[in-house]
Order: sequence, then C-alpha cells, then structure tokens
Amino acid sequence: MNAELKNLHDHNNHDQSNLDQDPIESNVNPNGMKNLSVTEPLDSKKIGDALIAHAKLNANDVERILHLQKDKKILFGEAAKNLGLVTTADIEHVLAQQFNYPYIRETNSSISKLLTAAHTPFTTEVESLRSLRGQLMMRWFNQGHKTLAIASSNSDENAHLIAANLAITFSQLNKKTLLIDANLRQPNQHQLFGIDSKLGLTNILGNQQGSYELTRQKSLPNLAVLSAGTEVPNPQELLSLDAFSSLLTDLENIYDIILIDTTPLSLGSDMLSVVSKTKAAIIVARKDYTMAADLQLLNAQLSTTGAKVIGSILQEF
Repeated sequence: MNAELKNLHDHNNHDQSNLDQDPIESNVNPNGMKNLSVTEPLDSKKIGDALIAHAKLNANDVERILHLQKDKKILFGEAAKNLGLVTTADIEHVLAQQFNYPYIRETNSSISKLLTAAHTPFTTEVESLRSLRGQLMMRWFNQGHKTLAIASSNSDENAHLIAANLAITFSQLNKKTLLIDANLRQPNQHQLFGIDSKLGLTNILGNQQGSYELTRQKSLPNLAVLSAGTEVPNPQELLSLDAFSSLLTDLENIYDIILIDTTPLSLGSDMLSVVSKTKAAIIVARKDYTMAADLQLLNAQLSTTGAKVIGSILQEF
C-alpha cells in the first residue's frame, strides 16, 4: 500500500505525480527510524540497559559489545547487532518502548496482519501512512477539527484498510483516537480488530443499548474502536438521525481524532449522511482500478453535503 494525499483534480487530469502541497518530510531511513550519530545525546545508557534486558544478554555478551562499541565508535545497539547478539527487530522494539511508540510484536494477536501500522510500523509502507497523517494534521486536525470521514466509490478500493491503518498511526502519535465503522452494509472493522461483540453503532443509534463500551486494544492504548453493531434493514435512516450528530459531539469531547469508515457509494448513499455531519472527507482510490468517472460522481455527490473534500488518497497496489 503506497498512499499519497492529492487534490481530486490530479486524478481527473490523469496526472498522478504532483501533490497540491509538498509532502511532509522527516529525517528517516528506510526502516522508519531517525538517523542517529554516535555523539547524539539520546540517553543511550537507558536504551542499552533495555536492550540487555530484552535480549537477555549475559555479562560476557555485554563485554564483547562494549569492546566493539569503543573500537568502532558506534552505538551499543549497532555493536550488538554486528556481533549477531540482537536483531533489528530487537532494537526497534526497545526504541519503541523508550519513546512510547506502541506496536504489536506477539504472533498470536487478534488484530489482522493487514493492519501493517500495528504489526510492522518501521517499513517504508507505513512511513507513507505517517506522511499522510502529517498532511491531514496540517490540512484539517490542526485547524481545530476532530472528525473526518473516509469515502470511496467501490468496496474493492479497500478504504476500510486505509481508515484502520490511519487510526493506528494517529494513536501512535499519542492522540486519543477513535475509529467508527459506519459502513453498516459491509462492515469490516470488527474483523480487522478481532472484535467479538455484536453491539456497536447501530445499537446506540437505535437506542437498543442505553450504555455502551468502546473496544480498546491493550497493545494500542490510545486507540478505541466502535464497530458497526447489529445488522439493520435501514442503515441510511439510522445515520441520518440527529442522535448520530449528538453522539459525535459527545465523542469529540473525549477524543482528539475520530475517523469514520463509510459505505462505498456503489452500495448506497449512506456515506452522504455521515459526511454531512463530519463536515469533511478524504476520498480513497486505487491506481489503475478506480475509474475517473466514478471519482467525478463521488466528488459531485460529496459536494451536495456542503462538506470539504480534504483530498484524495491514491493507493498503488
């Protein structure tokens, strides 16, 4: 998945090379970590101690590492890796703990492997998601807004994966983040996050559940998920209720970022009810798959809501 935030006219003109503003750039290497010099004051003793504990290094291992570190004038972790005593994954894990950057290491997690931001956050693929996150912060969230809808034309554009992975990256930014599955026709988020509960958004809006509890992920402490809930015959009517607006207002008092996954336009116009309440949306498309006519139709439909289209995301996969 390679995602870029573009203006809609970029797609309509078939010019997919230019962003309407420069992407956010950060000093990162291909593994997604900042480049560090030997002399950088990074509290390397704490990181070294954490690496020793994590990799269960013995006194002889530490002595070998310190000798190579002094001889080559390199970092403790780099020396340990050169000696084959730790792996890149070990170093990434320790750095993530040191800088409070949560991600999943266990292999038996209930969270889908498709959520790469949770499982492999130091890849170039996830770096593109962080760049997208930065652009959304500048263009929308840093302007005092909290809620954003994710819109698409067709199910095969996999907008639900963009919504889920983006929500994870926002939570890793230490933002209290909520992901709402408002795709009531083909909900996906409960499967991606391994949520067993049948209660969710429809139960709240239908007043069948007086109180509700959002699903939280232990390994991603800043992220909560509100799944779609019980299947209903009238999704558009439910999402048009004032109760949905009231719910979003209440949730905005709790969360810094709220992302809403919506129904693709090809399945119905439910998303328009959602977008009219969020006041903004981003469009998800797939390179060499999404038709220009579908994008134009989606943009025209979104314009009827009075909401702002922040941009469009072009997935290259």
